[in-house]
Amino acid sequence: MLDVLYLTLLMIAVAFALTVVFIVIVLHRFTKLLKTTGSALGQVEIDMQQTIPELHHTLKQTHVTVDDIGEKLQATDSLFTTADNVGRSVQNMNQTVQKTKPIWKKDRLEEDIEPYVEGIRWTAVASYLYKQWKEEYTSRGSDDQTRKEG
Repeated sequence: MLDVLYLTLLMIAVAFALTVVFIVIVLHRFTKLLKTTGSALGQVEIDMQQTIPELHHTLKQTHVTVDDIGEKLQATDSLFTTADNVGRSVQNMNQTVQKTKPIWKKDRLEEDIEPYVEGIRWTAVASYLYKQWKEEYTSRGSDDQTRKEG
């Protein structure tokens, strides 16, 4: 019976030794994992130290750009206000004209416009004749100039 007791103790000791070896292997692997994680986190920290100043610079530039856009949008406010005022003025003028205009008939309108159309025609004729005269006068002047030089 003493042999069985020794044998049992031996088995318990071997099992304990195997358990300890297994725990040592697991702890060794866990230590390697922690070292790898630590070095990776160290690299991340270095990368973040380089990235954060660049990020701050980008945010400052974005802030400046947003301020500039805001100023430019405020500058266009007066343009849109002016356009709105012009639109209202045209609308008011149109309403006034609609209320006060006499009823025009086509024949009457043509009769009223006829003197202006004739004036425009005679102005065009006079302009054409003046251009012709000026071209003729300029070409004669250059011929006289070449005769004097020759």
